[in-house]
Amino acid sequence: MISTETFWDQMGVYNQETFLVQIILMGIALVLTYFIFTKPSLIVDNLMKAFLAFVFIWNGTVFFMIYAKGPISIFIGAPLFILLAILFVLDIFKKKIKFRVPAFGWQKYITLFWILLVFLYPLIGSALGHIYPKTCMPMAPCPLTVFTIALVTASIPNIDKKILVLLLPWAILGLPKCLGALDCYEDCILFLAGVYGLILLLKNWRMIGKTQ
Repeated sequence: MISTETFWDQMGVYNQETFLVQIILMGIALVLTYFIFTKPSLIVDNLMKAFLAFVFIWNGTVFFMIYAKGPISIFIGAPLFILLAILFVLDIFKKKIKFRVPAFGWQKYITLFWILLVFLYPLIGSALGHIYPKTCMPMAPCPLTVFTIALVTASIPNIDKKILVLLLPWAILGLPKCLGALDCYEDCILFLAGVYGLILLLKNWRMIGKTQ
């Protein structure tokens, strides 16, 4: 595993050199999320899938293979995120995922809670001592995983089970950070989102299967 100093140095360089791209991605994510909450439709579904495909391929290639080099990035992060990007592209045609937010109940509010935490990642990081540029921006790999878990679990049972399953390994990697690895305690959000996603996946396994 890379050292804590190397990890945050890599994050800082990535943030500085891709700042404009990250701001654009964050803006698109906010707009599409707004429409999922207010005016869900097939068009919005396809736009969100195309967006997620791009962000996952961006992180899989640019972040993991150029800026965050290391065994976990190269052998886990890059292939996992590229595979997820491919699945989102395929689902534009298969139409298994229908992004929806529950109209009422606890799940609507917890979905909103996870998404809010995604966009608060830089502020949470700052509170923990990680001042920009050495902080996690909302569409970086870990916040992106939380964002996607929130959207996909909210859409159960109309999802592609494979996508939710593949999001969980990266979320589980948040556990060592909760215990102090890389001084990245903000990724406790990632781990807890993964636990949440796993619980809903197991709880609804059979129901999801009926839609596949």
